[in-house]
Amino acid sequence: MADRMNLLEQSYNDLWPDDIGRYTFVVKHSGKFKGYNANIRRRASTITIGLSKQWRSVGSDIRKGLMQHLLVKLLKRDGHTMEMDLYNAFLKHVHIAVPKTKTHPVLADSFDRLNEVFFSGLLEKPNLELSEGVNTLGHYNYGADTLCITKHLLARPDLLDYVMYHEMLHKHHKFSSKNGRSCHHTKAFRDDERKFPEAERLEQEMSKFVTKVTRRRWFGLA
Repeated sequence: MADRMNLLEQSYNDLWPDDIGRYTFVVKHSGKFKGYNANIRRRASTITIGLSKQWRSVGSDIRKGLMQHLLVKLLKRDGHTMEMDLYNAFLKHVHIAVPKTKTHPVLADSFDRLNEVFFSGLLEKPNLELSEGVNTLGHYNYGADTLCITKHLLARPDLLDYVMYHEMLHKHHKFSSKNGRSCHHTKAFRDDERKFPEAERLEQEMSKFVTKVTRRRWFGLA
């Protein structure tokens, strides 16, 4: 059930106090989200934010920072508040509180090998899941501390390792924030990314692989 709350409206007003009264604000809590995840959408003059139920136990300042982060992203407007800094700090450490219940033997083997070689075995193992798509080969979800790799890469262990390393770097480096916007591919990230052996060749191989799998899916073969 949707419940109208003042916190989202306050979040908006704190960002843009000269623009009050433009929207109606709705907050929904749902069990469909994993970990500490959320989304936002706008229909006409109504802005709706959906939050996982875990957010109910989080302080209002951090929740306000989350809402402001999503508002800046949705409306493509600059904005920065102390609450957004608190939210970013929370998101960078929330993995500690997220249960690790998902794994996959091939993904776990890849993670463990790369962890030893590139991170001295110190990177905490997140939830590991296979995904169905091919447009997104890999993804690291901070709020759920979950690393996803497309199932299509199971046929190419070399490419799987390369994508796994990329997503592990996201977990390792986290992100930086400026003017309410997050940067996930910092200079330090890119420098470390180039340390992977034969990275340029693997990028080329990846492009060919995606094209091949996409064509097979068009014909119902993948």
